[in-house]
Amino acid sequence: MYLWGKITWKIRQWKFWRVIYFASYKRQLKLICNFALKISTMQKIRQIIASVKPYEGILYFSVLLFFFHFSWKIAVDGDMEGDNIYLFGKDVTPAWFHTACLWLTSAVVWFIRLLPDTQALVGEPTALYFPDGGIKITIVWGCTGLKQMFIFAGIILFYRGSFLKKLWYIPLGCIILTAYNIVRIGLIAVFTRGYPERFDSLHDGIFRYIYYTIVFLLWVYWEDVIVKNSPSSRARRGIL
Repeated sequence: MYLWGKITWKIRQWKFWRVIYFASYKRQLKLICNFALKISTMQKIRQIIASVKPYEGILYFSVLLFFFHFSWKIAVDGDMEGDNIYLFGKDVTPAWFHTACLWLTSAVVWFIRLLPDTQALVGEPTALYFPDGGIKITIVWGCTGLKQMFIFAGIILFYRGSFLKKLWYIPLGCIILTAYNIVRIGLIAVFTRGYPERFDSLHDGIFRYIYYTIVFLLWVYWEDVIVKNSPSSRARRGIL
């Protein structure tokens, strides 16, 4: 009986340690599988990052574009056809607003009269129209291109590159956008002469897309010419 009891105790002890061993083995196997899964996931993440590396610039540009576009939508309130600008409900119309509208109107009238058969154009302080079938275009703050200049300035300001170069490139870009704005308004007035139904497709469609195309091209020049040719960028790429 004593011998049988000892054998039984040994068998129970062996079963106990077997259970402990297999439980520990399962835990170790689970840890190994989890570790392998993490390594596989990290490798996939690295592969994804490596695959989008060539497009990081355009992705960053897109993020900034949408951020500043929707920031303007959220922050700036008021009727685009009105005379006042509201920032979070507070009237922030600058004192120079009316002067800017007067200047923009005179610049558009000057541009239109450079074109043939446009001497009939009537220019008012902040409006212009053709009396022979054109629509009357009133220049208000929504026509000044402030939104597009804000978006462009935000993109360049928060994009990589020399801050000192940004100090001259942002104003230069705003001047280019302003020049296009003058051409845009002038061509809308000319193309709607006798065809007022064209206004929406030109104002809200074609010329608006061109506006953002110019913003994109200004960023492309900044990225490919100014940033990539900077001494620090050339040093990182091993170019003397």
